[in-house]
Amino acid sequence: MRENLSGRTEDTMPGDVNDSDGDAGSPYDREVRIRILDIQDRRPIGHEIQCITEPSLHIVRSRIIDSDAISTGDCIDLPSEVVGPMSEVRLKDLSGTAQQELVSALSASISADKERHLSFYNSAGPMSLKFHSFQLLPGIGNSKAMQMVSLRGSSGWHEFEEIDESCGIESVRLLAERYVKEMEDVAQTPRLLDLLVRSEN
Repeated sequence: MRENLSGRTEDTMPGDVNDSDGDAGSPYDREVRIRILDIQDRRPIGHEIQCITEPSLHIVRSRIIDSDAISTGDCIDLPSEVVGPMSEVRLKDLSGTAQQELVSALSASISADKERHLSFYNSAGPMSLKFHSFQLLPGIGNSKAMQMVSLRGSSGWHEFEEIDESCGIESVRLLAERYVKEMEDVAQTPRLLDLLVRSEN
């Protein structure tokens, strides 16, 4: 079970990343590309990349065969012959460079997959009498959340730029910062990463 944006619980779908079924396969089977956060030397030979996957935004690391043609911020489509098996990395174990790049990389991933992430701003509702889902975003209080609800109206938003202009916020960056907060603390609930990004479509 998990909590949705209205504060209710719902059944976890069989295809969720955290499904414990042994036949579920790798949690990265559905990933279509990686976005590089950092490239590190690994002795005695070779290089390792720290990156985020798309579309599910997992933090992973992998050996890479040829690092000469890539740099921080680049994307590599999957599957790729130059990228080895991927394994999870905790945010606190990322290099300093990777941690500095994380919000920017997440922002780029959000912008590249607009419909998936824009749905939060168009579907967010009250979680209780005193707390709205918009308040999950850093720096958004109750009065600002109510203002955003009013500005959204019944038609919703079609572009992040519309949200920024009408609400006076950086909608992509706020969402990226919320995702980072959830990556730092797995106890954060509700988890937008699970509800919006990693749920079964």
